[in-house]
Amino acid sequence: MSRVAWLHTLDDRDRDRAGGKAFVLARLRRAGLPVPDGFVLAAGAAPDDPSWRAELASAYHELGGAVAVRSSSVVEDGAQASFAGQFTTVLDVEGEEAVVEAARACLRSVAKGAAYAQAMGEDGGAPLAVLVQRFVPARVAGVVFTRDPRDPLGLLVEAHAGRGDDLVGGRVTPERYRLERATGRLLDRSDGAAAIDPPTLQAVVALALAAERLLGGAQDVEWALADEGPVLLQSRPITVAAEEPPDPRIRRLTRANVGEVLPGAVTPLTWSTIGYFLEQGFRAVADAAGVRARDAPPFLVLHHRRLYLNLDLSLDVATRLPGVDAGEAERLVLGGGAAAARGSVH
Repeated sequence: MSRVAWLHTLDDRDRDRAGGKAFVLARLRRAGLPVPDGFVLAAGAAPDDPSWRAELASAYHELGGAVAVRSSSVVEDGAQASFAGQFTTVLDVEGEEAVVEAARACLRSVAKGAAYAQAMGEDGGAPLAVLVQRFVPARVAGVVFTRDPRDPLGLLVEAHAGRGDDLVGGRVTPERYRLERATGRLLDRSDGAAAIDPPTLQAVVALALAAERLLGGAQDVEWALADEGPVLLQSRPITVAAEEPPDPRIRRLTRANVGEVLPGAVTPLTWSTIGYFLEQGFRAVADAAGVRARDAPPFLVLHHRRLYLNLDLSLDVATRLPGVDAGEAERLVLGGGAAAARGSVH
């Protein structure tokens, strides 16, 4: 069996062969949605095994030009875990040697997602496929959440001038458009330089909703605006609900400190990636110091789409430090704005 398969040849039996990202894109492409052409190096190839190189090189020469080389794990883009940002992507790659090296980098990145996989109850050693697609030199790129994280009746579009990797990686602040799901009516927008005109915005929304209908649930859709119009680069289920039920162990919250890190509304993508790593960092420090109870609730809480610090847990941890009483613990956690920073979960 060939180790390389073109997107248009993949069918519903090929998820374990193609990985989640490539499998979903193949479904979208078969349905007639605009997805850049490409092929997949099947999951299970070893980075240093030379046996797959010839097939990969042959397919690349058939595709030609600059390409995006992307990891496609068999466990990513599922209903329970997105693995967003966990594996390697190399953009604007040209030439056989460069494409082969980029594919090897993707295959080696399986170890990068191990900690996230363990936390989400997934297989940290699940094999990766490598997706190679025609590179889109985007004028504007972004993400559509087909259900607004703050309002299940709304839809959220984020956009940024240029390529989308800075946006997805959280390195830029996007321009945001909120629309009514039922009518497509624009509710509000933030300032920014993306400059999407109304017809383009409606075209992007229409594609995202088509992906939602095809895939059977609310989607987090990555898109790019090429010269010929918008194209779809990825679609994954939104893995964080619009509002999570409160943890009964959590009584008081504060925006102290964390409100400066993420001052605005937190999207599902940010919560499932940056929020996860911040939580793990807090836990690691507290566990190393021996000041966190074994059954303690989380340090970070998403409440009305804003990031909060669990005040009760933070104070409990601080009072376990040598020489720190309750008053000093409160000053350590809240600083000078103690009274203003407290809040309750309702």
